Amino acid sequence: MSKTAFGFKEVLSLGWEALKKNILILISLAIIAFFAQLIANFAASIISLPAIIASLLSTAIGTYFVLSSARASYAAVQGQFPSWEVLKNDWKVFLKFFVVSLLLSVIFIISMLLLVIPFFFAFALFLCVPFIFVQNPEIEILEVFKKSWNISIKHIWTLLGYIFLWFLIILVTAIPTFGLALVITAPLFYVTSACVYKKLEEASKETTAAAVPTAAK
Repeated sequence: MSKTAFGFKEVLSLGWEALKKNILILISLAIIAFFAQLIANFAASIISLPAIIASLLSTAIGTYFVLSSARASYAAVQGQFPSWEVLKNDWKVFLKFFVVSLLLSVIFIISMLLLVIPFFFAFALFLCVPFIFVQNPEIEILEVFKKSWNISIKHIWTLLGYIFLWFLIILVTAIPTFGLALVITAPLFYVTSACVYKKLEEASKETTAAAVPTAAK
């Protein structure tokens, strides 16, 4: 039986500390992303863009800020202090991440069509995709998904618990505040998920290191 890679209290605590140290930029990214998509959707309706183009535009803008937020969160978890440079994404890197995001969306849509439980499994298995990409933008697209699967599958029940915990946190905080709490919970989710990725990668390396002497025998 595999050792638990992380504890809920542990990653929430680490994420909260990372958020406090970088609160201005992390919260600002969430706010900027919200208004950027709002303006894009409004503009698309004003100029009557075809639905598919409007949808792609909205997705592209959302993806751009997901990439920026993932970069900032990953840096914060590494003990760094992300700068506003995270808003400047290389266009080639962005386009590659856009493809990754589209594939991820397809996976989530298919899993939702198969009912709620498969969706939660898919969410858990591919939670680390943005951070794997941020860590190594040169990685092949399919390798991003393969790595996320490999480091997550042995800890699937812990990850499902983490996803369910966040579902409750967002539900409990968003409803009474009419969604305003998302200004805090959204960036906190990013940094805690970056912590989860860090812990999963460490656990994967430990497992690999432990298997090497065994294989040598």
